[in-house]
Amino acid sequence: MKKLENRAVKIIDTTLREGEQSPGVFFDLAVKKKIIDGLARLGVDEIEIGVASQENSDLQALAYYIRSMHPQQAFSLWCRCQETDILYGASLRPACLALSIPASDLHLEKKLGKDREWAVQRLRQSISQALAAGVPRVAVGLEDASRAEPQFVLELARAAEEAGAFRLRLADTVGICTPSSIIRLLEGFDGLRLELGIHCHNDFGMATANTITGLDHGAVWGDVTLLGLGERAGNSRLEEVLAFLTLQKKTGAYNLNGLPELSRMVARESGQEIAPSRPIIGENLFCCETGIHLQGIMADPATYEPFDPELIGARRTLLIGRKAGRRSIAATLCRLGLPRIDEAGLACLTRRVRSLAAAHERSLADHEIRQLAISP
Repeated sequence: MKKLENRAVKIIDTTLREGEQSPGVFFDLAVKKKIIDGLARLGVDEIEIGVASQENSDLQALAYYIRSMHPQQAFSLWCRCQETDILYGASLRPACLALSIPASDLHLEKKLGKDREWAVQRLRQSISQALAAGVPRVAVGLEDASRAEPQFVLELARAAEEAGAFRLRLADTVGICTPSSIIRLLEGFDGLRLELGIHCHNDFGMATANTITGLDHGAVWGDVTLLGLGERAGNSRLEEVLAFLTLQKKTGAYNLNGLPELSRMVARESGQEIAPSRPIIGENLFCCETGIHLQGIMADPATYEPFDPELIGARRTLLIGRKAGRRSIAATLCRLGLPRIDEAGLACLTRRVRSLAAAHERSLADHEIRQLAISP
């Protein structure tokens, strides 16, 4: 199985489909267009704009908007294996129609009242219908694949390839996988030409790790949503997956500079709060106050920062307060253009800085540190 470093991987954003399924979240057409603009600027490989259904009144406008404003941007539609939905989806001329069918007996029997034989036949028929309707490429999503019998998953995969599908998306629908079980889920497809994709939910907090692991062990495509929006605990977070691929793995050519701004806009429109320490997009991510950390960052930011904050449009903030050490205070004096002081004076100033910061229950501003330094 090829490792991530040796092959291209691709990201599908499904904020406008999966993300909008979050309870209480609704994006109007204007907001959806802004989300598309932001995703296109990031360089996301494919945008899933919604569910192929005539009841989805925004789809025609969104399809037209992408073709007009972002003609190089690929977009897809999620689609049930129903002829009316397939024909409607095809009429919108997506780059890809992503057909979905359950893979687990639990979903087939309890949700649909169907069996495995029906699933294989319906999948073959639906792929043929989509291709006959003029869809350029057909993908297949296997719902609840992580709880399905592996041999039946393989049977569905073979049927999908034989019928003409190019991609197989394996869904961890209730978020029960760990990185090790994601690896097992992706095994056994080596003889197929299908490009594998992974769709991870976050019920146990594993979605981002599972997506990265999947991309590192055979999957070409990874599904994400902005802020990890989605049903229940949500999905893999776009900001985390894109940043890790681009900044750590060095395999993504994504433009991360506008990521915090796009994330904040989606947070406002979805009623979400971004915690100050939220990975990648939190306002305090590059804010440091602890003495030993300040000392390291002042010497070389790489000591305590995994990447340059400017790469994601953020900035570094170094705070001097009750946790400050002598070396960080000495560096601050130098930055402020104040004369160096001996060790005894530096120890005394450190105590005064910590005391004042504790009294005010906050870090100190430059003018306060200057005043302490020059006052007897």
